[in-house]
Amino acid sequence: MLGLTLEGGGAKGAYQIGAWQAFRQLGLEFQGITGTSVGALNGALMIQEDFDTAYGIWHDITPHMVMDVDDRIYEMLSGNQLNNINIHLLFEEIRKFIKGFGFDARPLEKLIKETVNEEKIVQSNKEFGFVTVSLTDFKPLEIYKEEIPAGKIVDYLMASSYLPIFKSRKLDGKKFLDGSFYNNLPIDMLYNKGYKKVIAVRLLSRGRVKKIQEEGLEVIYIQPYRDLGGVMDFTKKRAQYNIKLGYFDTIKVLKGLKGRKYYFKDDLTEEDALKLLAGWGEKVVKELGRLYHLPPTKPLNRLLLEEIIPKWVLLMDLEENCSYGEIVIGLVETLAEYNAINPFHIYTLKGLLRKSISTYCKSKKGKEHKQKGILLNADFLLKINKEKLLEETAEILLRNHENLLL
Repeated sequence: MLGLTLEGGGAKGAYQIGAWQAFRQLGLEFQGITGTSVGALNGALMIQEDFDTAYGIWHDITPHMVMDVDDRIYEMLSGNQLNNINIHLLFEEIRKFIKGFGFDARPLEKLIKETVNEEKIVQSNKEFGFVTVSLTDFKPLEIYKEEIPAGKIVDYLMASSYLPIFKSRKLDGKKFLDGSFYNNLPIDMLYNKGYKKVIAVRLLSRGRVKKIQEEGLEVIYIQPYRDLGGVMDFTKKRAQYNIKLGYFDTIKVLKGLKGRKYYFKDDLTEEDALKLLAGWGEKVVKELGRLYHLPPTKPLNRLLLEEIIPKWVLLMDLEENCSYGEIVIGLVETLAEYNAINPFHIYTLKGLLRKSISTYCKSKKGKEHKQKGILLNADFLLKINKEKLLEETAEILLRNHENLLL
């Protein structure tokens, strides 16, 4: 049996719809699904096999579909558009929040009632469970669909999504809280039902995640390396981006693609990777040495292998024992990000590298570059200014792109 677990994370849940799109394309069927908060809501629609409805909701979502809040507040905050003229709108929203002891989540409740079909869920031969927390009893509730009283599935799904910023509501005389406060990734609920293989779609949001070290359990994790935004960022632009990200990340994991922020269908031998890394000319190595404030007295080959390459590993947040192939992939991704290359495509390493070089050569960056002095201590910069150093590294490599051969 193959199970699916969906992590909670509010607006980040659009990512799971992209994952679902990939599951459908790959023909994956799940016999059981568990989730928390938004993961429970998405899981319910998966049990119903209602992809089109779920996709339509997330693709066109707006903040007022989830809570009673002015969309203009979101637009101003996300676009840094607050000024003396419109700031009163923000204060008015805060006043309503304080007066009502939380945002009104009735729009979310209405949305759930309109889209969740209890009859379909009950009659499905797939297992379904989710997590909430009873504030009244001070205890968690891991509940399966067969344990929910008739006519109450929508209410319990809502209970799993009661964020503290929402107005408190009672269910059967009890107050509930978002299930993320107990277990935001309930893989154990599937294991307890006999599942030995589980795909877990993570959103990397705040919340407690139980450690799973059960014998014989295989967990395949799908998670983002790019930012999914905030848990309350219910805007179309963000949701549509996260759907694409979820789709490509899922394809990457299940089809064995390479890369973290981009997607590569080919691999690189360690021999070829090392040959590329060791192929920089004297000019490039010296420029990088000055950028990282490295001792100029070392022979160039030692400077590259013992100082520069380890710096790249740190800057790109790679594992200390990563392969040369992973370092090359990281560098190609860095150059692509520097040139704002579209990540939502399956590339070859050579193809993405060529695209980065071509984009760089056509841009003004290459023509107008001026070497920027870096005066701060290199170790300090590595901690607080990795992005800046990566940009400078990309600039040096692209400016000397005749050495960028794969």
